[in-house]
Amino acid sequence: MDERIIVKALELASIDASPEVVRQTTLFVDHLKKVNETVNLTAITDDESIGTRHLQDSWMLCPYIPNGSTLIDVGSGAGFPGLVLKIVRSDLDVTLLDSVRKKTDFLESAVELLDIDHAYAIHGRAEELGRDHLYRDQFDVAVARAVTALPTLLELSLPLVRPGGLFIAMKGRDDETAESKRALKELKARLEKVVRYELPDTDHARSLVIIKKLFPTPSRYPRRMSTIKKNPL
Repeated sequence: MDERIIVKALELASIDASPEVVRQTTLFVDHLKKVNETVNLTAITDDESIGTRHLQDSWMLCPYIPNGSTLIDVGSGAGFPGLVLKIVRSDLDVTLLDSVRKKTDFLESAVELLDIDHAYAIHGRAEELGRDHLYRDQFDVAVARAVTALPTLLELSLPLVRPGGLFIAMKGRDDETAESKRALKELKARLEKVVRYELPDTDHARSLVIIKKLFPTPSRYPRRMSTIKKNPL
């Protein structure tokens, strides 16, 4: 990975490009590209696109995550945004959740390679963890960069967030908030704000949908995935 691309992504995200952050990010991306040759982790493989569409995009969350937060990345995949957030925010305690074993195996190998503390990969489904007392109502912040519709993301992610905590959904040009009013009401949460930005040299308009959880999640949520798909909020 060209370190100049990493430095540019950090600067565009208003993050200090310290030598250690650049070193760890380079190590991570090189590991990702090597593993991706045999395991399908990402379709984005050239350095420029990784720099903008993966790294900078993930780092745009930084100003909206309180210091010292416990954070869960729902559907972490190849570690975006959760693991690269951890690289620039050592204050965070990060859980990387994914339902695909090959992806959590990769995340575990990356955490070990980077030798970072308070970063954990978990193989599981959000709708199951959301009913587990070890995870339900536990995290200060949940983030998700999944392509799933926002009402579904809310039902999967908000049960993991403590009352008073935040859920940040990374969406595209359409922030999908208009379709999410019922879900917000049912899940005892409110829309705080939508942050819009564009990634350089792309036509990718992006939105950060920032949701505050007001009260504990009602016991009937999250429902089974089959029910969520059949009757979304």
